[in-house]
Parts: sequence; C-alpha cells; structure tokens
Amino acid sequence: MRSSIQLACTAAIAGLLLAACNSPGIRVGGAPEASVKNCVTAAARELRVPPGSIVADKGTTPRDGVYTINLKVGPQGRSAVCTTDENSAVIGVVYKRPE
Repeated sequence: MRSSIQLACTAAIAGLLLAACNSPGIRVGGAPEASVKNCVTAAARELRVPPGSIVADKGTTPRDGVYTINLKVGPQGRSAVCTTDENSAVIGVVYKRPE
C-alpha cells in the first residue's frame, strides 16, 4: 500500500514537471521558450534521464547571443548547465561540479 502511494506521488510530480516544461511562454533568464525546451530535450538525452525529471532553474543572456540555462536534474536536483545560440540550437549540456 505504501509503495503504491509513493509511486502515485512520484508520477504526479513527474507529470507536473513535464507540464511545466511543456507549457507555453516559459522564459528563463531571457532565453527564448525554444531554447528552454531544446535544453530539456538535449539534457534528457545526454544525461540519460527522463525529460520530466529536469527543471529549468534560471539563466543568463550575455551580449553575444548565447543563452546559458541552469537546470536541476533528477530527484536530488543535481545542477547542470545548457547553452544555446541565438537560434535556440543547443551548444552543450554538462553537469556542474559540486561546490
């Protein structure tokens, strides 16, 4: 009984996270919505985790047109960073070193 409740809660949280990632108008640190979505997709592929376990945390927009988006990955909220160009193409995704 207890494990089924935990499973239901986990599924509900994953659904909320996925809905948040797929909702229109998501902007993180000035990055376009397409950049955020592309980062979540690329991070899921590169880091081998479900897209629903990735949350766009915050981002920056330097003058050169490269967007940097910080991500929280998995239930532990491990930090990762994704960069995209001005056309929302992903340049790279990496885990951050623990501080």
